[in-house]
Amino acid sequence: MIATNTLFPRRHGDTVPPPVSASFSIVAPLAAAAIVVASLGSGCRLMPRGPASQDLAAARRLSNEGLSAADRNDLVRAEGLLERAVKSCPSDVDARRHYADVLWRRGERLEAVAQIAEALTLSPGDVGLCIDGGRMYMELGLLDDADRLAAEAVKGAPRSADAWQLHGQVALARGRDEDALADFHKALAIAPDDRQVLLATAEVYRRLNRPQRALATLGILGETYGPNQTPPDVLALEGIAQEALGRSVDAMESYRQAIAHGGSTPEIEQRLAALTSGGQTAEAAVIRR
Repeated sequence: MIATNTLFPRRHGDTVPPPVSASFSIVAPLAAAAIVVASLGSGCRLMPRGPASQDLAAARRLSNEGLSAADRNDLVRAEGLLERAVKSCPSDVDARRHYADVLWRRGERLEAVAQIAEALTLSPGDVGLCIDGGRMYMELGLLDDADRLAAEAVKGAPRSADAWQLHGQVALARGRDEDALADFHKALAIAPDDRQVLLATAEVYRRLNRPQRALATLGILGETYGPNQTPPDVLALEGIAQEALGRSVDAMESYRQAIAHGGSTPEIEQRLAALTSGGQTAEAAVIRR
């Protein structure tokens, strides 16, 4: 991890200042002290000029170049530029945030988490960092850490759909389906058309054996896509809900569409094969009669 080492040069004039009033002689040192304290607490972020501000300017320039490289999917160059940005101004939270994102995309997950953790020490309670870090911890299976950051996120931004979604995802990963459903509904109250939250909500309804509610939620989700644009995972979940409701023909059609759109999985193929075989068996029984 890159350590913080920011310098704060001080200059003293050679000339003797003119006399000042008694009140000013008290206020001026207090104001100067306040500026010094603020500067020390923020590293190179608030210094108006001098080496620290130059470091910040260099970090921002390198960050912008790194983000441009990342947009071009040149992640190797992006990583190098963002690493230099962090070294140039270790207290620049945004540089660390972007660096962590590129590291994560490059598969350097532990280093990415370390950068997010360092950024959070510089900016405690930053909701965006809590959400990013919580998602990373989730994927690494570190649910205690993910839960902690998710709780910080919803506390810091109770009107954030992303925060409630993360909170619900952690609950879902821990098997607390009802808690997850409540969190997802809070997220939908803020962002009713959020596709990820709608899909997660439908999945919870499926787990709770409430296929009618799952199908209704998927119907709302489907309306956010254009004709023939529904993703295969949505189609597959629709098929599962339809199958649970005894709508075999609809379920088979949903499974076929999911497979046609590139969503072929062993489970979906097995479900489709079972329904097709069952339909053929039933049709043969009718013919024998």
